[in-house]
Amino acid sequence: MFSNSGMFLNREVKSKHISNKMKHLFISSIIFALMFALIACGGGETAEQVEEEVIDDGVRTINIIGTDDMKFVVEPSAVENDDRLITGGQAGQYILLEGIEAEPGEELRIRLTTISNLPATAMAHNLAIVELGTDVDAFARASITARDNEYIAPDFEDQVIVTTRMLGNGETDTITFTVPEEPGEYDYVCTFPGHFAGGMVGVLVVQ
Repeated sequence: MFSNSGMFLNREVKSKHISNKMKHLFISSIIFALMFALIACGGGETAEQVEEEVIDDGVRTINIIGTDDMKFVVEPSAVENDDRLITGGQAGQYILLEGIEAEPGEELRIRLTTISNLPATAMAHNLAIVELGTDVDAFARASITARDNEYIAPDFEDQVIVTTRMLGNGETDTITFTVPEEPGEYDYVCTFPGHFAGGMVGVLVVQ
């Protein structure tokens, strides 16, 4: 009798221990899940805050789109909010961008996005701004064969003020730079093969 009672008590103690352990694991799982959810939510808010900081840092930002028509375009709202954009006619739902007016020494941000129905090997865009006096035609022709250098001809790299990466559909790149102090018209082009000849060009007018 004593032996059986001892076994019963031992089993009861073990049962309570296992039960308490399961409760502890259950509570720990809930706490971990809540912590994970809070971290995830916190991360999202931080990302939004960083984005807002980029947008609201006082730097003039121009959002440009490269299309399958081999044109630089902007949203109609961009034209409404920036009277120093030089624009052409309508280009589908967008406005053709022909140039940008800027002041000497002004800090400028250009955010280029490619929107295309074609693979990046067939349709990609960049935006390269070159120095005054650059032979843009020669630069574009030489860049056609510079596939391994983002289609920027090495012999002309010292004449490139700033350039984005070469972007396929859905990709975006942002460049922030100081506008040259010397007034004049600085050409910018897309150097992907055939795009300069197709009219994917513009001018940065510094005045």
